[in-house]
Amino acid sequence: MKSICSTCKRETNHEILSEEKYNYSEETGWWEDHRYQIIQCKGCDTISFRKLYSDAASGGAIEHGINPWTQELFPKRTLTSLPIKNLLNTPQNIKKIYRETIDAFNNGQSILCSGGLRAIIEGVCKQRGISKGEVDNGKGGKKMSNGLDGKIEALASNGFLTQENANILHELRFLGNAALHELSSPSNNELKMAIEIIEHTLDNLYEFEHKAKELRKEIAKRKK
Repeated sequence: MKSICSTCKRETNHEILSEEKYNYSEETGWWEDHRYQIIQCKGCDTISFRKLYSDAASGGAIEHGINPWTQELFPKRTLTSLPIKNLLNTPQNIKKIYRETIDAFNNGQSILCSGGLRAIIEGVCKQRGISKGEVDNGKGGKKMSNGLDGKIEALASNGFLTQENANILHELRFLGNAALHELSSPSNNELKMAIEIIEHTLDNLYEFEHKAKELRKEIAKRKK
């Protein structure tokens, strides 16, 4: 039995570990077949849940070589779904927004996904104690801004990000602004690239930083 595996990111062979069936029929000839399955990928052993549904309307599908079953997978996924990274050292509130952002992408909710990306940047700024920063005033000078533009600049000026990384986050800010204020829906490719940038940023700020601290501890132990 084949199904999409969220870990392997492709259709793989699965084994049904457990199954419950519910059948319904009427004297008129109408019938429904519901199947609830716990399935396991035979490649990576990932376990998930699958719901199958068929009814009288699809009864002739097999004769025409058509799959009569409607399938729902939990967690929801398709061949284009993005996996949720295991961010062990990222603050819980930021991690929650990140997970919801990936869920929004996988469910085709592009505007919500854009808003989530912006919210992650806001969350990073708050966690780092950043509330404002200097931005260009358009006259060759600087002014203070408590908007997201100023906060991103402050992440760089305080050494949390390089200026190049800050410039990239500004592009995500523009993407979020267009989605939330102008209701302009970004493409899947735009969102995929934006998510990759956010994941890289979270790695740099939290995951790699923690690993670097652990590495320094191990080096210090060895030198004693």
